[in-house]
Amino acid sequence: MKYTIESISNEGQYFLVNGWNKHKTFWVKKENLKQTMLFKTPGQAKVSLTKLLKIMEDYKKDKFKIVEIKGA
Repeated sequence: MKYTIESISNEGQYFLVNGWNKHKTFWVKKENLKQTMLFKTPGQAKVSLTKLLKIMEDYKKDKFKIVEIKGA
C-alpha cells in the first residue's frame, strides 16, 4: 500500500505528489496520479504536506486527508 494527501478546496480535488522536483508539480488531479508519485508511509506524506504549507500558506484553508492507495 502507498499513500498520498487529498486536498479539497474551491479549486477542486487534488493529490499531493511525492518527488516534487522530479514530477515538476506539487499537486495533481486523480486521473494524473501515478504510482511513482505516492508515499511509502502516511508519515512521509504528512511531513511533505507540512513542508509545503510552510512555503504556500494559502493552502492552509483547504481540507486535507490521508488517502491509502491499495494495490500500489
